[in-house]
Amino acid sequence: MTHALKSIQENWRGGKASLRFLLGTPAAMGRIALGAQVGRPARTPLESLFAKYLEDCRFEVIVEGEIPAAGTGCILSHNETSFADLAAYFVAIWPHVDRLAGADVYRHIPFARKACAKIDIELVARGNRRSTDPLVDRMVAAAKAGKRVGWGGEGRLSGRDGVGRFKVGGSIIAIRAKAPVIPVVIHGGHHAMQLGTVRARPSTIHVRFCKPVSTEHYEEADARDLANKLQQVVSENYTALSERQADVR
Repeated sequence: MTHALKSIQENWRGGKASLRFLLGTPAAMGRIALGAQVGRPARTPLESLFAKYLEDCRFEVIVEGEIPAAGTGCILSHNETSFADLAAYFVAIWPHVDRLAGADVYRHIPFARKACAKIDIELVARGNRRSTDPLVDRMVAAAKAGKRVGWGGEGRLSGRDGVGRFKVGGSIIAIRAKAPVIPVVIHGGHHAMQLGTVRARPSTIHVRFCKPVSTEHYEEADARDLANKLQQVVSENYTALSERQADVR
């Protein structure tokens, strides 16, 4: 197969999968919003949508590391390079998250606000302290109550083959809750489907749960130091996964 033909096939595959996902998202949100179930049982339509997207793109997700058990109050802090990583998150990490912070941009999807409220996704309005401060308080209370809280380290899809600067939001929540942070590394999405494209290269996306980072000796004024430490852990593991993948190829 020529390089040009392979590129056409991969763009066609990814474009078709992306269009199917976009068209299916309002329907999935609607089933959640209008359904009788709440909490974890209500997640099925969205989980199935992401799983189908990964299957259509021919992305395999492999999980390694120790997954935090239910009842373990903690913050799970992850990286994301592309939409492929986001899909991997919802299939491999979300099942182990009790409450998740998501970008407020998703509120524009029909039924999203009501659906997210039913499946414990908090939409974060960037730069809006008036709404963000109460949200942080709710996340702190959730972690103290033994919930596993998901909070993106970078706060966005980075679009780069690497780990960007971690924001302090998740660190503040962890310090206030006196809960450990579990760095979670997602690797492979940048190669599978780079941000801003629909080209889907058959790939493996690795998800690694790292060892918990204690917040016992941190004060809120140390939130930047903790964020830097988490970024370093994720970056080192991302590099290790990159090197391992290069050896496989």
